[in-house]
Amino acid sequence: MKSAISLVLVLVSGLATMSLGSEGYWIRKADMPTVRYGLSTSVVNGKIYAIGGATGSFSDLRTVEEYYPATDRWTKKADMPNVRCWHSTSVLNGKIYAIGGFVAGDLSGIVEEYDPVKDAWTRKADMPTPRWWLSTSAVNGKIYAIGGADEVFLATVEEYDPATDTWTRKADMPIRRAAFSTSVVNGKIYAIGGASDMGAFLRPVGEYDPATDTWTQRADIPTPRGWLSTSVVNGKVYAIGGCVDVHGITFSTVEAYDPETDNWIEQTDMPTPRKAFATSVVNG
Repeated sequence: MKSAISLVLVLVSGLATMSLGSEGYWIRKADMPTVRYGLSTSVVNGKIYAIGGATGSFSDLRTVEEYYPATDRWTKKADMPNVRCWHSTSVLNGKIYAIGGFVAGDLSGIVEEYDPVKDAWTRKADMPTPRWWLSTSAVNGKIYAIGGADEVFLATVEEYDPATDTWTRKADMPIRRAAFSTSVVNGKIYAIGGASDMGAFLRPVGEYDPATDTWTQRADIPTPRGWLSTSVVNGKVYAIGGCVDVHGITFSTVEAYDPETDNWIEQTDMPTPRKAFATSVVNG
């Protein structure tokens, strides 16, 4: 087999994890032990942590499982204090922060910090705006909680500083957006895909610069879709999977965005269409 750096995806359906090599091909990997959707994943020290989500019976989970690409093995870790799905996670200083979502069946702003070294969870300051279907990204020691929904879809952006355990309101997105994904390139956050509260799936890509607290519109995604996932490899954002109807067509589509050229490039489709899943990057 050719040597390949890999982008590892964690399935909603529990079929498998798979990896997208640097030449654009896919490889089947060890199945995730717990079948689920609406989860979030984050990477610490070369290991991927699959956190929370829900089962096919709509029962929320507190389950945490660690995937080690080097050995292609999964390990059970300490459960979250609360059952949670449709949340988002981000990493700072080797700790994972689980933010918002449905917690025990209610919209929540609860923030819990996971320490992989201690395999332990700690409660932190609540996010001011409880919401689900949000996305979070970390830049320069701060986590940005973006968009999502409560009774309506939101443009809200709130910044969390783990050093002080405090939240600060930032500039709203130009578009209210939920069920989308964010990724960071060169200190800027790219909000991609998702749905509006008018029922439309969104083409516009928003670029947020935390240094200036401003949003700029970038080139539209070729395939508008929600419940997708994005990850960055070699300075390009890969938009993967998703759907245009949570009960209808699910995509295997992969498209890569290059912020330097503001262009999109079609990539090799996933073997398995999926939505409401999560992606993470290890070693490219």
